[in-house]
Amino acid sequence: MTLPLTNWLRYLIPGLLIATRLSGVMLTAPFWGASAIPARIKAGLVIAFTAVLLPVAGPALPSRSLLDLLGDGLSELMIGMLLGLAVLIVMEAAQLAGNVAGFQLGLGLETAFDPTTEADTTVLATFHQLMVLYLLLQLGVHRWVLRALAASFTSLPLGSNLTALSARQMLDFAGNLWIWGLQLVLPVLMVTMLIDVTEGFFAKAAPQLPVMFIGIPVKALCGYAVLLAAVGFWPSVFSRHFQEAVNFFLQHIHAGAAVTG
Repeated sequence: MTLPLTNWLRYLIPGLLIATRLSGVMLTAPFWGASAIPARIKAGLVIAFTAVLLPVAGPALPSRSLLDLLGDGLSELMIGMLLGLAVLIVMEAAQLAGNVAGFQLGLGLETAFDPTTEADTTVLATFHQLMVLYLLLQLGVHRWVLRALAASFTSLPLGSNLTALSARQMLDFAGNLWIWGLQLVLPVLMVTMLIDVTEGFFAKAAPQLPVMFIGIPVKALCGYAVLLAAVGFWPSVFSRHFQEAVNFFLQHIHAGAAVTG
């Protein structure tokens, strides 16, 4: 069944497809997808952004069947979710680093409420998440996401799909979660491992010393000192990672446009 494009359908269908792509970002992107933002606020933002993008990104579509429109809607949702997930990988890398650092510093049993995921997590993981969220807003990454999404309508008009993006490419990029997380926690890991090795030598050389009781506060103090020193480098580090995430999305929508064309 093909829907005849009456005057109101010429605007309604493109508007719904634009809103669907925006909804994919609102579901997955950091800050925009935060559970702390009420759903009615997100819905209002989607409607407002759709009204802004409709004159530019909503060209007249040919007559479409209901099945075609369902496929178009699913494709638009996946395009938006891809952008949000690419940026979310940076946030998850920070949380991974926080969990490892918390375990190394003896905070594995200390949990706190994570406002971004509404789950119990370690104190340092929550600290990492909040710090990276602050950097995201300070660097204007939430605006980068909106600009990348607006640019996607030029490369991938409504009704397009990401045929050039394979699951292997997405998984390869998602592997950066482990690389970036390890790089972030590496200073704390090196210091705590060095202290553990030193404790082992002291335990062998002087078994009567309470090495374990001395090593715990020493490890914690040294770890916190290294962590505070490393925080000063975070703005440049995360700026680069967020740029890589957004560029990954932009590169693949251009590749998808080339294949579609």
